[in-house]
Amino acid sequence: MQALLKYIFVLLLLISNQYLMAQVINFQKEVDRIDSLIFYCNFSEGETAVDQLLDRLRKTDKNQEELKLKLLLDKAYIYGRKMKIYKALEISLDVIDEAKKNGLPEIEYQASLMAATMYEYSSELDICKNYLDKANRLYQDNGLEKVYSVYCIRLSSYYRFIQKKDLAIYYAKKGIDYAKKYGNYREYMDGCLLLGILLSNSNYQESIKYTLLAATAFLKKNDHSGAANMYNNIANAYLKHKETGQALQYSDSVLRIFKTNSLPETENFYQTRYQVFDQIGNKDSAYYYFQKYHHTHVAQLAKTEALEIKKITEKYQNDKKEAVIKTKNQEIAFVIGLLTVIVVATVLIIRKNRKINTQNRIISKQVDELKKTLDQKQVLLSELQHRVKNNLQHVISILEIQKESIDFNNIDEVIQGNQNRIHSMALLHKMLDISENVNDVDLNRYITELSQLVKESYDHHQKKISLNVNCELQTLSIQKALPIGFIVVELVSNSMKHAFKGKNHGSIMINLTEEKDKQAYRLYYADNGIGYNFNMTNEKGLGIEIIKGFIGQLDASVESSANNGFELTIRF
Repeated sequence: MQALLKYIFVLLLLISNQYLMAQVINFQKEVDRIDSLIFYCNFSEGETAVDQLLDRLRKTDKNQEELKLKLLLDKAYIYGRKMKIYKALEISLDVIDEAKKNGLPEIEYQASLMAATMYEYSSELDICKNYLDKANRLYQDNGLEKVYSVYCIRLSSYYRFIQKKDLAIYYAKKGIDYAKKYGNYREYMDGCLLLGILLSNSNYQESIKYTLLAATAFLKKNDHSGAANMYNNIANAYLKHKETGQALQYSDSVLRIFKTNSLPETENFYQTRYQVFDQIGNKDSAYYYFQKYHHTHVAQLAKTEALEIKKITEKYQNDKKEAVIKTKNQEIAFVIGLLTVIVVATVLIIRKNRKINTQNRIISKQVDELKKTLDQKQVLLSELQHRVKNNLQHVISILEIQKESIDFNNIDEVIQGNQNRIHSMALLHKMLDISENVNDVDLNRYITELSQLVKESYDHHQKKISLNVNCELQTLSIQKALPIGFIVVELVSNSMKHAFKGKNHGSIMINLTEEKDKQAYRLYYADNGIGYNFNMTNEKGLGIEIIKGFIGQLDASVESSANNGFELTIRF
């Protein structure tokens, strides 16, 4: 009978051990699944799986304290990635206490580093350093070399924030070495990311190498947003060093990741994109992405302000983890302080909103002005092209007329005449090119410079010929300025070639006035040369034909006199 009872006891013990082993195996499968979900950035599903397993452990097994604390650290990590900083911090501080109580130094070490990370995110760097030092002591006392890479990466990030770049680079590289040695993929990826940032100014090629490694790591864990961010950083690095081809290539890669994975395009992407196209010279695309960047930037500012309010509230809800409130008066002071901070934060936010609205109006105005300028330049270019085409047709027509004319002295005279006619159009286009108004010409400057240019082209300084120009008209449309210019060219040319034969002195006068009573403009031209009657001449020279042709184009009336030289009055 005693032997039978002993046999039954052993059998029950074996069955119990098998059940426990099966349960452990089952729990391990769940833990592996949670690790996989976190690795591939399925944080929402991972958080649900953590909560479900914790609930099962609380109901079925009171002795799995180490597993429970590991799961809580997973939950803190998920909260950190979701930027729920103070929730992650609260869990981390609880885990530190529980791990210390249960004699679990590795869990306490990991939780201390998690708390340091959250304090770093909150810009409370002094407290961050305290927890880093605590983790280092736990590492040294317990020989936690397999997870030493976590400490190195967190310390590198801390040194980066306090501007100790050399130490930051040293510990980042050290962290990568330990991560490779013990297969800590998360720390390997974070180390590459840190070095990509830290080396960006001193060795941009090395920086790009590590950033590419980080991008590959992000893609491996299906974190497409992280990979896109890395490629965007690479595009910025190439852009900074004027390698626009490479910058555009990686910017296009970012665009493909967003489209392939249906991800929202980011503010940083739009900023890089418009800067790349601006550097290339593609102004239309640069303007398009600048507008996208502007709207996204304004939206992000509003979102950041909302997060700041939430951050302030959560911070004060978790301050009790760092200090115990001992008296009621301290509690009242705490509440008053909280309300004061919220009031101050609200005032600051209101002021910042006003500043953002002002900045938004300025940017919108600049964008409108830029668009207006682009439209004006396009109209100006189109109009100038049209003018050039029409004026070249004038040149062709003059040359066609000249083919039929045989009344010229020599080939030099023909070339000189045509040069002056072309100069009249070139000078007109030069004035249009430097003017904001494509239709109106500064007539006084145009006629003065043009007549002086023609005079000097025939003036060999053997005779003293004076030129007097008086123009009371400020501007004139190009449709009328061009014919006036051609008429002046021909009149001055004729005077310089023919009017002063046998004379050593002479004068030319050009007056342009407005006759308000007749509602007309008046061009008066005179020289004191040998004179001829413009209306009675039978000459068939090209210059006379050109003058008469443009008088007809102006639909003008003509008066001419040959008393004491040559006079011509044109009203149009």
